[in-house]
Amino acid sequence: MLIVALFCCWFLGIWLSSFVNVPIPTGFMLSLAFFGSGLFFRGQRQIAIFLTCMGMIVLGGVRYQFAVPVINTHHIAFYNDNLTVNIKGTVIDEPDIRDRFVQLRVRVESISLPDEEATAVSGIILVQAFRYPEIGYGDALVINGRLSTPPDDGEFNYRTYLAQQGIHSIVTFPDIQIVAENQANPVRAKILDVKNTARGTINRSIADPQAALLIGILLGDDNGLPEQLNNDFQITGMTHIIAISGFNISIIIWVLLAMGRPFLSLKGTAIFAAVGISLYTVLVGADPSVVRAALMGGLYLFVGYWLGRPTFAIASLLWAAFLITLHDPLALWHVGFQLSFAATLSLMLFAKPATDWVSGRVALIFEREISEKVMGIITESVIITLTAQILTLPLIMLTFGQLSLVSLAANALILPAQPGVMLWGGLATLVGLIFPQVGIILGWLAWLFLSYSIYWVELLAKVSFASVAIEFGPMQAILTYALIAALFWILSQPRKKRRAFFKWVQNNGVQRSVTGTAVLATFVIFNWGYSQPDGRLHIYFLNVGQGDATLILTPSGRTILVDGGFYPSILNAELGKHLPFWQKRIDIMVATHPDADHVSGLVDVFDRYQVDMLVTEGSERGETAVYDAVLTAAENEKTLIKTAVVGEQIMIGDGVTLQILHPNENRNEENRNENSVAMRLTYGDFAYLFTGDAEVFAERTMLQTGLPLQATVFKAGHHGSRTSSTEPFLTAV
Repeated sequence: MLIVALFCCWFLGIWLSSFVNVPIPTGFMLSLAFFGSGLFFRGQRQIAIFLTCMGMIVLGGVRYQFAVPVINTHHIAFYNDNLTVNIKGTVIDEPDIRDRFVQLRVRVESISLPDEEATAVSGIILVQAFRYPEIGYGDALVINGRLSTPPDDGEFNYRTYLAQQGIHSIVTFPDIQIVAENQANPVRAKILDVKNTARGTINRSIADPQAALLIGILLGDDNGLPEQLNNDFQITGMTHIIAISGFNISIIIWVLLAMGRPFLSLKGTAIFAAVGISLYTVLVGADPSVVRAALMGGLYLFVGYWLGRPTFAIASLLWAAFLITLHDPLALWHVGFQLSFAATLSLMLFAKPATDWVSGRVALIFEREISEKVMGIITESVIITLTAQILTLPLIMLTFGQLSLVSLAANALILPAQPGVMLWGGLATLVGLIFPQVGIILGWLAWLFLSYSIYWVELLAKVSFASVAIEFGPMQAILTYALIAALFWILSQPRKKRRAFFKWVQNNGVQRSVTGTAVLATFVIFNWGYSQPDGRLHIYFLNVGQGDATLILTPSGRTILVDGGFYPSILNAELGKHLPFWQKRIDIMVATHPDADHVSGLVDVFDRYQVDMLVTEGSERGETAVYDAVLTAAENEKTLIKTAVVGEQIMIGDGVTLQILHPNENRNEENRNENSVAMRLTYGDFAYLFTGDAEVFAERTMLQTGLPLQATVFKAGHHGSRTSSTEPFLTAV
């Protein structure tokens, strides 16, 4: 379908433009050229479609460039990481209240530098402030504090996360003065008042933690959940029920459809559900993520129940996604948008086939009347909620790096209770707004379903293998979706075609082997491409049990291994985890000193990798047997063995330099720890210092050389022992 291809090209253009910066006028003219060429070749359909798709890609890129702010003197981010300033602005979103602080999104109007007049600026900042005095939506503020660039600590890129929401500056615990109230959108202010009233109604009707869970499920605010319970939801893979997305909307749709079906026609039921979703969106505050989820859920109702055209559903879904990204192209990176889109697409693709398949199996077991009752119970409460996760699970693993091994059991046990939570919790909230005492009684019914959910979440979270951390990157996600698409295509074929396909595969061994080899080769090539150097410096402190082992990867992929721990098998496994599968070279290996807990693991490395250079502290053979084995392995593999020389600089390339700080000619013959190789790695403004097992004598010697010791990261000497890290040395570092 052409419309599907065009929208996909639009999304591709937005994504590509985040990597390639094309000037807006150039991109706009280029898109017009492609569209014009498409019209010129309209008689040649394939060429015309190709040119039009190219125009759509460029146009998507142009829209993205319009959304990305220019950081100049008129943008607030220009003043990051500088002096303390005065900022005037207005709170434009519901305050995010935590236990000890509150986060405010403030649209700025002006900034005043010390001893200067106010300058008009634009942009949004994130302010972390004390909870009291209370600050609300629409309050106009004067903020006195220091603007900072959001951090990127390697584990979580907070800078990119906020940039995708249009935020490039943060202010932490500034002085704040409220100068006016109700300065923002009055309609949204009323909506948030309703949400706050609903929150209060729930808190008065139900005790915690059930109330906190219901607020999370109904209102999308999980800040009140106890930390341990929140962790249990993550471990069991059940966080999707407390983060409003397409999944929650699918449950609400089921509840509303179940309520309307006995009294209304099919179209009337769809209207009833759509109105219910709209009211729910207002109730929870009409946040952008909720609006997106409601829009896509309403779309599912429209095409499935009103139009009765499932073949039109995907195109309609893409229309909705197009309109959302047309308004805000940065939404493409919002997890809420991605999960809502994936959940809705899952429903469109898999809900009916799954229901038909289960219905057929149930009909084989029970009589017609009983099978209809069984299907009435499990169709939307179990099947639809499970099928909504088929396309969301890879996203969850990609985003959170965690796979719950009890998720299937948790979903099977907990999901059937969620319609009860939604129904009775929603009624308790709505009725409680008008008749508080009746709301409390209805809240007791909701409490039963909430307590049931909490019981199973807490119980399953205690299972020792409940959850595992996984490295699930973009390439793995792409391959997973490709596999899902292939399986869906095969299973969606008529039975006769499926049988013919499998028979063809069975009867064509050569073709099957060639095809399989090609598929495997494609996977290998993709993984090879994905594992190429990313232009950053990486330092991994390997978990080798006893001893030290540090792996350094330079921006272009050169490798430095410092020590190897005590256990060869563990070191080899860690190297296999952190090095690309095709990487079989260690450029520099450093054996800081002969102790077994530093060099035992290095011996087997020579069997698996080509080691170009081994740097040692200069000990002769005979210090330890394992050290002799390292030297022998290096000699057998013709590795260059180099003795560390104080002051020498080893140029690694990419701007990475190693400077040797120790040992010098004054060796300590009584304690070989004091002869450990100490080196300082520098890369731009970054410095990393490692000193092996160097103790007081070695640290004093390094101080006397006058060589630079300052470091951004310091790996404490001798595993943090009290014989190392003396105060003068730490002061210099």
